[in-house]
Amino acid sequence: MNVSKVLARLPVLIFGIPISYAVLVLADAWVRVSFLAIVALIGQFELCKLIDKDSNRKPFPEWVGGLTIMISSHLYGERALFISFSLMICAGMVFTVLRGLRGDGRRRFCHISFSLYYLPFCLSCFELFAKSTGGLSLFIILASIWALDIGAYVFGMSFRGPKLAPKISPNKTISGAVGGALSCIVFLYLMKHFEFLIITETKFWILAISIALIGQVADLFESILKRESEVKDSGALLGSHGGVLDRIDSVLFLGPVCYAILIM
Repeated sequence: MNVSKVLARLPVLIFGIPISYAVLVLADAWVRVSFLAIVALIGQFELCKLIDKDSNRKPFPEWVGGLTIMISSHLYGERALFISFSLMICAGMVFTVLRGLRGDGRRRFCHISFSLYYLPFCLSCFELFAKSTGGLSLFIILASIWALDIGAYVFGMSFRGPKLAPKISPNKTISGAVGGALSCIVFLYLMKHFEFLIITETKFWILAISIALIGQVADLFESILKRESEVKDSGALLGSHGGVLDRIDSVLFLGPVCYAILIM
């Protein structure tokens, strides 16, 4: 175990967890959505650098579209989320046409569309989830990912064994993946048992298994983005933790999944 690496990560954990709890659980809805919007904007900037690394452009269309989606969904709910997302994709198409032939139209439109889904849309689903179930439920979802990461690290370092996806993420092992999934499910079960998470038995198992599996695949997905861009981290904002995307990559795709399970 690399002790110095663990110690370097402690400050972000010590301050980050209480801040996340305060913003997501104790603060009012506008503070929560503002926090999620800031996360989305920073994430879009890092994503732009990952998938368009040879350009120095700023993701202004993504920022405008992202804020529109998040504010609309917060004010007017689920229908506004889908309508605003669809309209922003159309706006991206118009933007591409107005730019004319520059040799990168297809790539730029795909980047804009993906950026709008990956961050503002997925985070807006979490905001709708929190409005329906309370900020504590959202914090528990986030904490379950931490439990998954810690479990994967501990089991992986203890048992090692075959690699999970050696070309994508050489440090991840099958034992770590299994241990992380079990840690995540046990944590969520305890939250449900002590009634911090109020959910039916059927929805609980769908939610727990979804988080345990999708959370790990989503992490590998971002690893592919980084490896194909030949970078170690998505950014340097959080020091040894890397960028914002490095911290939330396992969570993002779970937004629509968690909200879908909620309204089933």
